[in-house]
Amino acid sequence: MGIVLDPKMLAQQAKLISEARVRHRSDLASRLQTSRFLSNLDLVQKLTEYRDESQRLSRIYDLHRRLSESLDLAGMLQAFSLWLHPMFAHEMVGYRHAGQKRSHLCCSSHGPHRQTMEEAAHFLLADPQRRTGPGQIDAVGLEYCFVRLDEPIGLERFLIIHPPLMATLPDECSATLLAAIHELRGPLERALAYEDLYDQARLDALTGLVNRRVFEERLRQELANAERYGHPLCLAYLDLDHFKAVNDRLGHAEGDAALLSVSRALTEKVRHSDCLARVGGDEFALILPNTDLRNGRMLMERLCEAVGALGIQAPDAPPLGVSIGVTMWRQGLSLATWREQTDEALYRAKEQGRNRVCI
Repeated sequence: MGIVLDPKMLAQQAKLISEARVRHRSDLASRLQTSRFLSNLDLVQKLTEYRDESQRLSRIYDLHRRLSESLDLAGMLQAFSLWLHPMFAHEMVGYRHAGQKRSHLCCSSHGPHRQTMEEAAHFLLADPQRRTGPGQIDAVGLEYCFVRLDEPIGLERFLIIHPPLMATLPDECSATLLAAIHELRGPLERALAYEDLYDQARLDALTGLVNRRVFEERLRQELANAERYGHPLCLAYLDLDHFKAVNDRLGHAEGDAALLSVSRALTEKVRHSDCLARVGGDEFALILPNTDLRNGRMLMERLCEAVGALGIQAPDAPPLGVSIGVTMWRQGLSLATWREQTDEALYRAKEQGRNRVCI
């Protein structure tokens, strides 16, 4: 006897199988859709990361382009500050290389507010124990970001003083800012090397005074100003007395120390607008803008006293002193003639007993 199949049961089973197939297809479609959605999300995330990285690299490239237009430390810090402002508002950036004893501040503020910030910045940059991180300057109600560029050594230090942040910086902004600060290290080191070469070409290696080359340039500039505006202008030649005895009897090291002491003593007496130069072994020259002969002579007398007060003296020799000749330029007087007159005044000071001023 054969098996009799119930048509209703067969129809029900067929329906169940059909529904299972539909659910399976729907599940596959759902999984595929979810997979595509996750894949699209991953793609969007990767594209966003690529865009952010491209923007960051573009900003860094723009920074290097700006830095390449400057050679010295001041120019580079100003270029960095201008580049940074659209992204991060700030009032001052500062850099110090403790090993080379070089530092510079770039500030956009003025008045007492600026002075307070500069004092705080110098203090922060000079602190060898300060670590990378944020902080507050209560005196001016500002915050700062301090970075040691050469961790863990700490000789190269960078500082940004800025208004208080209303919220935490976005991660991409913080990353760009920190990367930019570290990108600065190479250009700043090149700026220091450039300034070293510049100083070697223009400064006396022993005393740190400007050399003859700078003196000649400055003298022509000041003479042109005097001719144009009618300002008084004095020129002085200084020659140390009895320096040879110090050098010969005490040795060259003591001679160098004496020259350094004299240079410092003279520098303390002259104005920032004056130009004091070492033009020979024990010879100095001084340009005095906006100074008439009376005031020029009074200053020279003080310089004589300052050198004498050093108390430098070789055995069996008179104390170290200085003879000075000072003259004032007059309309119609050529530079060559003026310099000859100044040299003659110095010669008279030597002839009349040394350690004195002649005009």
